[in-house]
Amino acid sequence: MPGKASVRRSRRGYPVAVLLGLDDTHAVVWIVQSESIRLQGSISLPTGQDRSGSGLIYDYYNTIMSSMRPILESGVGSLVIAGTGSGVSSAEAFVGHVRKHHSYLLRTVRMASIKGDVMTPNAARAFVKSPAFQKMTAEVVDQESIHLLQLLDEYLYDTSGSVSVLFSLEEIDSLLKGISRHGATAVPSPEWLLLTDSFWNRRKNDPLFQRVMSVAKNAGVKTRVLRNDDAAGERVSQIGGVVCLARKRSR
Repeated sequence: MPGKASVRRSRRGYPVAVLLGLDDTHAVVWIVQSESIRLQGSISLPTGQDRSGSGLIYDYYNTIMSSMRPILESGVGSLVIAGTGSGVSSAEAFVGHVRKHHSYLLRTVRMASIKGDVMTPNAARAFVKSPAFQKMTAEVVDQESIHLLQLLDEYLYDTSGSVSVLFSLEEIDSLLKGISRHGATAVPSPEWLLLTDSFWNRRKNDPLFQRVMSVAKNAGVKTRVLRNDDAAGERVSQIGGVVCLARKRSR
């Protein structure tokens, strides 16, 4: 988790969680990274209308979802919602909105709500270093890790012949190049790229690593950096520190 977090620093690290802040008038979306915290977006509750109206709140929550969707769909699976003022009840209501209207996210995203102020950069920096946030995020990340471990086992023990599991950057790089040359249906399509934090730290300046991460991101591959000591991280560490899960597509 972040130590000395900053909204402006050159070393951002890798994404750990999405932090959503809610108060009486607006929402802020932060990306919590291993070495920093970065603002993703700010959304204001429309004024001059009945703010209690169900249609207005529905649209407001969906606008918030649109701001968070790119990072959640990139592979970050932990979402913490912090509320202050009337935002405390809004945080609980937002969780209910996601469960009702965006239930597909629950297959890959784990959520939790907490009371706290993250509406400004200084407040957010202080909050992500607080014991309460550290404890809650660790619990949410652990839930996510169990899900990823189950996903990894499904691929490792699949006997259908429709999936591929790659265990090195060289193999992954070759697969991504094959997609570029021959099209997505000609080779297995990468769906997940899982790596441990020690592998990320060891290889982050390697041109091959940087190319694989960049191409995977542009290709929409879900990417997750795992702690070495969590359930999924331990398994990925045992098989080399990086694994790509791919599935054949119908032509």
